[in-house]
Amino acid sequence: MGLIYQPAVPVSPGKLAVWLFLSTEIMFFTALIGTYIVLRFGAPEGSWPTTGAVRIVEWIGALNTFVLICSSGTIVFAFENARRDKPAQAKIWLLLTMLLGGAFLGIKAYEYGSKFAHGIYPRVPRSLIYDRPDINYLSGLKQNLSQEIRDLEETKSSPDEQQKLETLYLLQLGMVGWTEQKVGSTADPMMKRLAIESLAQQIYPISDPQTDERINTYVANEANEVQMLFGEENAKLKETVLTLKSTQSDIGQLSGIKEPNDEVKSTLAQKTELANQLTAQITALTKKTTLLRKRKEALEIFKDIHGGINEHFHLKLPMVIPSGNTWANTYFLLTGFHALHVFGGLVAFLVLCPMRLGASRAGLVENVALYWHFVDIVWIFLFPLLYLF
Repeated sequence: MGLIYQPAVPVSPGKLAVWLFLSTEIMFFTALIGTYIVLRFGAPEGSWPTTGAVRIVEWIGALNTFVLICSSGTIVFAFENARRDKPAQAKIWLLLTMLLGGAFLGIKAYEYGSKFAHGIYPRVPRSLIYDRPDINYLSGLKQNLSQEIRDLEETKSSPDEQQKLETLYLLQLGMVGWTEQKVGSTADPMMKRLAIESLAQQIYPISDPQTDERINTYVANEANEVQMLFGEENAKLKETVLTLKSTQSDIGQLSGIKEPNDEVKSTLAQKTELANQLTAQITALTKKTTLLRKRKEALEIFKDIHGGINEHFHLKLPMVIPSGNTWANTYFLLTGFHALHVFGGLVAFLVLCPMRLGASRAGLVENVALYWHFVDIVWIFLFPLLYLF
């Protein structure tokens, strides 16, 4: 018996088109995943965000992986039933695959919502994420906090909003204002960084044993320093106020003399000048003691807060997450494109639903199943990269 010449590849045109399409998709996701790997493992040690810092929950990712693997099984059952000319059973399995795909997108939407609620998302020029505790972060924090205060001052209408506003005032003066003054009064770059880093950790803590120890030591030392300075400056203020009152009394007596001689006039001028100097000193001392008092209050109120000021008071203040913007850009790019492919698969399933999924359309179901398996395989690579490493 002679050989039969096959003038084309031994697959249907539809399956060939799917394989050609998937080959382009493989190159597309290979480029994305390769870029992520280069950025992730090329970052300096300890500078990539931990899963806790960016609100990644491993078991949720594992659940989504399980859902997608189950959907690969159900689409195979749909194809097998279609091949055996059992359209009713094939459609049931197809609908179950759609349900699992929808569940995957629902879980992903929940994850996105959690990150958006904490300000973790890519945005131009930046989200609430700053990569390092520096002057730019302090400036952005000051601007953001001032805007929140202005917005709340315009809309406050309940005791809760009034309480939140008082908290923001304390943050503005006792935290941000104090740190700004601290940074401006020292020439040591290490102390500047430590002051801003301490503020950033109190707003959005990043768990790290070495950082925690350094910040806790700094805050404890500063609390003692603030307590001592407040006592000294408050005593100076009281003494200066008493001196001013005595001087004002002398000025009143000298001013009451009907025909003052040159000596009285000279003394009156000296006393008046002294009173002006004392008034200026009192203004400066009042400002300084107010700042110290607010710092004391802030240290006492915020020292025992777990989870950070943002989490405790439901605020959206800028936060420091090392390499956080790079992480956000790559995470949402990879998972976003994958979610779009999942959605595309659901649209394909939706197109199949009105059809009779018998033996004549088994090839069509198989082609869609191939695409769905590819989507699942991509997630198998994304899950460990994004959730476990």
